[in-house]
Amino acid sequence: MEKEHYMKVPLRWCVDKMDCWEALVDQWCSETWETSHNNTKERRGKMFGVPHHQGSVNLIQFGENWARHNKTEAPQMYDLYAMAHTASYKKVKAFSKSDLEHPENFTNISSHDKLVKYRDHGKARKGEDFNPSEGPIDPELVMIAGNGRPHGSIAIGDGLIRCPSTLRQIKEHQTSSCPEITRRPRPVELSIEADIHKEREAMQAAMAEKDKEIRELEERTTALVEAERARNDASTRAIYELFVSMCEKNGQVPPPMPVINVAGTNMSRNASHDPSTVEPSPGQPSPGETSQSHRASP
Repeated sequence: MEKEHYMKVPLRWCVDKMDCWEALVDQWCSETWETSHNNTKERRGKMFGVPHHQGSVNLIQFGENWARHNKTEAPQMYDLYAMAHTASYKKVKAFSKSDLEHPENFTNISSHDKLVKYRDHGKARKGEDFNPSEGPIDPELVMIAGNGRPHGSIAIGDGLIRCPSTLRQIKEHQTSSCPEITRRPRPVELSIEADIHKEREAMQAAMAEKDKEIRELEERTTALVEAERARNDASTRAIYELFVSMCEKNGQVPPPMPVINVAGTNMSRNASHDPSTVEPSPGQPSPGETSQSHRASP
């Protein structure tokens, strides 16, 4: 829209303040605002998931609305940021540190990453007892966890938190024992990493399911083999008992029940074909003597 179009439809609270309305219109029609608007729109288009559930209010007003709706006190800024990126103030529950274990509950993976980074950097610098939900937000810690101001504002707080120091100044005050400050990953990088993690988990689950199927198949095969062996043993025993009864009727002594051994059968079969184990008939030379006589003959 052009300036003259805006000037024809002033907002009702600016009807008697047309000079203020004209100043706003001049700002909206300026090239600086247009460039900033397009850049912000492009960044929003690249974002994965819903930005937040605050609506048109900031975090402080979101906390006041939540406290009024639930008839309690407003939480600290860290909890408010987490709650505003989970659900609307009418539906969201009070933040719990266990919520960070479920990134899928947050509107976008970037907000979850910022909360986790702030918590981890706080524990690394202030001790394991550090609880981000207690007390106000530490601006320098937000700068460290978010790697400065990549888009003009620090990672947590939606512009409500101000840090007078730059990231370079904060680094100069650090000692060699302080943890390294890493860059803030882009939302698309976090999304790719999450997809890779999800794909890896799905692959591991599929492999575990395949291993389970293989184990079940082996167990079924073993059970079938054992059942077949039991049936064969029962059949052999029944045949032997029938043979024993026939021997008793004829007044004969039945031989002992044979024991079937596959390995023994193979060995006995091989042994029967070994010439060295064959006993010679009466009047015939042994295989060894025959070979010696052949070597002795001219």
